[in-house]
Amino acid sequence: MNMENKDNILIPGQRIRPPGNKQKVLQLLEELYGLKTLSISELNAYDDRNYHVICEETHMNPHITIISKYGYVLKIVNSLDSQKTHVIEAQTEMLIFLHQQGINCPLPVKNINGLYYTLVKMNNEYSENYAVRLLIYRSGELLHRVPITEDLLRNIGNFIARLDNILMTFSHPAYNHHKTLWMLNSVPQLHQFIHAIKNIFEKELAYQVIIAFEKDVLQITSQLEQGMIHGDINEQNLVISSNGKEIFAVIDFGDAHRTCLIFELAIALCYMILQTGDIAMGKYIIEGYQDIRKLTNLEKKILKISVCARICQSLIMGAYSYLHDPQNEYLLTTQKSGWSLLKKLWPLTQDDVLRSWGLIN
Repeated sequence: MNMENKDNILIPGQRIRPPGNKQKVLQLLEELYGLKTLSISELNAYDDRNYHVICEETHMNPHITIISKYGYVLKIVNSLDSQKTHVIEAQTEMLIFLHQQGINCPLPVKNINGLYYTLVKMNNEYSENYAVRLLIYRSGELLHRVPITEDLLRNIGNFIARLDNILMTFSHPAYNHHKTLWMLNSVPQLHQFIHAIKNIFEKELAYQVIIAFEKDVLQITSQLEQGMIHGDINEQNLVISSNGKEIFAVIDFGDAHRTCLIFELAIALCYMILQTGDIAMGKYIIEGYQDIRKLTNLEKKILKISVCARICQSLIMGAYSYLHDPQNEYLLTTQKSGWSLLKKLWPLTQDDVLRSWGLIN
């Protein structure tokens, strides 16, 4: 099979997730970061490996002044994204920039050589290279463990509009041509992976959504406002404050990219509606969002179909990845509720959806 891949996008049959090896992680922390580990636990991840580590106060890293009491995340990046070192550098700059702008996010930590990442081999000298990064851990409850209220949804909408406004003043050349399978612009690539859906009716439904998105949305993206987005605002990537109402931190910028701003809202709507199980709850996210950034008529028109496209993306890629990594239950997160939501949302008329979301009377 020809593995040539000019855009460095995942192709069918490719295995990219790093092997899990806690002993190797402890070794990397000591050798690369001069840190001794008190505790280690693996966090949920799709294609990467993420470990939450608490470290001893004494250390050998000249670039660390004080040890983070809540610990760090050691991230071992998948083999595909590890080839895109310019994007890893861009992500690092973005996180530092957002931190300076008052957005609480995982802050990159330099290794003992003063670098923000290192390429390592996990098992032997012939294995793939994986980028290793260390980030300050942001403690708190993830959204999926918190009761969801109308106020919280408004604050989420408000937060993502504010985040993208701040990102309007950030740029890095690596993001000019950066492509991943998880961008909504990559929805046409789903045709290669749709075989992972075994139910014939569900496969047909997903196919309808993909075709409609290609025809009605991707043809008009040049008419939509563009900017940098987080690209994966979901229930696992928002840390909620102790009062349960505010966004304390946003994590995992691995899918950040430059695209239509409306896609950020569509992605957030997809996951928040999945969390609540109620399409109408989207209204509160949109209300909060529009307090900062008003939607154009064209953006309103493509919102429903963009949300459905993201649900399909999550369902198809989750099913496909699970075929190749059946130990990773996290890949099935959307499957449980995703199909029932898609079956409810897709047949609704445009006006019914916009009315339910408070976008028309």
